Amino acid sequence: MLYLHPNYLPGAQISLNLRSCDCDDDKTARNVQATVVKAFTPFTMSQVLLVDVNPPVPDILPTTTTTFILKVYDPRFLQHRQGTKSSAPHPWTLAAETTAARRRAFGADILYRSTWWPDDNDDPGWEEYYYLNLQQMFRNELAAYTRLLSLQGQSIPQCYAHGTLVFPSPSKRMVVPRVLLLSYVPGPCLRAMHPSRVEPPAARALVDTVRAFGMLGVIHDDLRPDNVILFSPSADHYRAFILDFGNARVRTDQSDEEWECALVENDEPKLAEMMLDKLGIDYSPES
Repeated sequence: MLYLHPNYLPGAQISLNLRSCDCDDDKTARNVQATVVKAFTPFTMSQVLLVDVNPPVPDILPTTTTTFILKVYDPRFLQHRQGTKSSAPHPWTLAAETTAARRRAFGADILYRSTWWPDDNDDPGWEEYYYLNLQQMFRNELAAYTRLLSLQGQSIPQCYAHGTLVFPSPSKRMVVPRVLLLSYVPGPCLRAMHPSRVEPPAARALVDTVRAFGMLGVIHDDLRPDNVILFSPSADHYRAFILDFGNARVRTDQSDEEWECALVENDEPKLAEMMLDKLGIDYSPES
C-alpha cells in the first residue's frame, strides 16, 4: 500500500500564505486554511491535492467555489528519491536538508545546478539538487500560466494564487515549499478515454491550443495523454484541458527568429497530432 504523509491524508488541515496571480499591485499575502479532500498519487514531482478552502474565503479567490487544486513543490516527496535504474535511492532526511540549506546560505550551492547529478554518497548535494529542481518547476509553471492568461479557464486551468506552505509549529524544516492554487478541472485523462468518445472538434481544439502556446511564448515540453483532462461541460461533449507546466519553456529575451527556431525544433502541434494518432483519436477537419 502506498504510504501517504499525514499532512496529505484526507481531512488533514493545511495552512497557506497566498498572493493573487491576477493583481500585480496587491502584494499582500493572505493566510488561507484548507482541508485535504484527496491526494493525486503517486507524487512524481510536485504534490497535487484536491482541497476545500475553509471559510472565510479570501477576496483573491472566486466566490463560486471553495474546491481547488493545490500544487505543493516540496522536494521531500519526489518519486525520484526511491531510486531509478541509473540512480540509487536518496531518502529525505532533516540532517541533509539542513546541511544543504546552510551551504546555500553561505553561497556554497554554486557547485550545484538543477541539471547536474551529485555523487551518490553526497546526501546534502542531492537535497540541493531536488530543491533547485522544484524551485525551477514552480517558476516555470507560474511563468507559463502568466503568459497563457487568455487561455485560462478555456483550455488550461485558472491559476488563482501562488505562495508558500506553512508548516505546523514547531517545525525544523529548512525548506519553505512554494505552492500554486488552481481551478479544479474534473474529468478523465486522455489516456483513459475510448477514442470513439473524443469528438474530432475537441481533438482539433487540443492541437489548436498547443499551437496557441507557442504563439503566446510557451513550449509545454511535457505533452502526453496523462497531462490532458477531458472536461464535460454538457452530456456527451468534452473539452480538452492541458495541465502541468512544470517543464515549460517560456520566452524571455529571444528574438522572433530565435523563438521561431525553438518552435520549429520542438513542433509541439505535430507532437499533439502524433499523440492523437497513437491513441486512435480522429482530429480530421470537417469536410
